[in-house]
Amino acid sequence: MAFEEYDDYEQEQLVKEWLNKNWLTIVAGIALGIGGLWGYGQWQVSQSNNIKAAAEEFVQIEQLLSLGELTEAEKMIADYEAQYGSNIYVVKARLMAAGKLVEQDKIAEAKVQYQTLIDAKPEKSIAEMARLRLARLLVSEGDYTAALTHLDKVQSQAYQTIVEEVVGDVFLAQGELNKAKDAYQLALNEGEGYSGRQIVEMKLADVKAAK
Repeated sequence: MAFEEYDDYEQEQLVKEWLNKNWLTIVAGIALGIGGLWGYGQWQVSQSNNIKAAAEEFVQIEQLLSLGELTEAEKMIADYEAQYGSNIYVVKARLMAAGKLVEQDKIAEAKVQYQTLIDAKPEKSIAEMARLRLARLLVSEGDYTAALTHLDKVQSQAYQTIVEEVVGDVFLAQGELNKAKDAYQLALNEGEGYSGRQIVEMKLADVKAAK
């Protein structure tokens, strides 16, 4: 199974989590925007040049990543972060870079991307997404203790289906079939709408057959 196979599901959960936490801020922002539109307009003009430059540089990073120029992309990501801070563009760039590194079987370097993102202390839901992906890589290398440590720090309900699946993978690799079965079953119980549901069902069936 590709490590980035569930990207769409993870990112959908990320958006849901963010909207759930920030809906009041959004509504308040709209209300303030209506009342203070003219004052905001001046601030918007003053920020537009920086925003445009940041967006243009991110496009260049995307192009490098799409071409597989990972060394140059990493240098540009680091420079970008130093100039603009750890914004959403940096988050997306590091996630993209990690995915490309996994495709090239550069697991150690991919882990660095995820750990760097976690260490930057982004919003909780973003850090948890990075921890999930890092945990999968750690499981693939047999570093089960480190994988479980990261999974324990993923608390958002939106990600619990994936957490239980990966926990099941750890138990299966360790020969703990009963624990693996329970984890996969819990993933299915919590995973309505989960894009990887059929895969979890197959894992559960295999565990039951092996007992």
